[in-house]
Amino acid sequence: MPYDVDHEVKLVQYHIARIGQDQGNGTFTCTFGELFNDEEAEQVFESLVGSLKAAKKRGILDFQGQMLLMPMHKDVVLTLKEPLPAGTVVGPPQPVRDQ
Repeated sequence: MPYDVDHEVKLVQYHIARIGQDQGNGTFTCTFGELFNDEEAEQVFESLVGSLKAAKKRGILDFQGQMLLMPMHKDVVLTLKEPLPAGTVVGPPQPVRDQ
């Protein structure tokens, strides 16, 4: 299956909004450790750190530092600045299929 960066960023948005706390201003937060140890998220991501970096580069996610490693960065707060629009995705986006 090809690696689809847009798909991975949507997964980041979905999972952080799912496990994070709504800050009341359109953003959600959770720690890297919460996301890393989440049973559903750990089954989805090929490269969680790569997906987080891609979301940060696109301005959708914010966190301190460039690279996150467990357990050293387990308490780093991830701020989802741009959640998926309401009603866009009920569950996680489906994987890309080879054509």
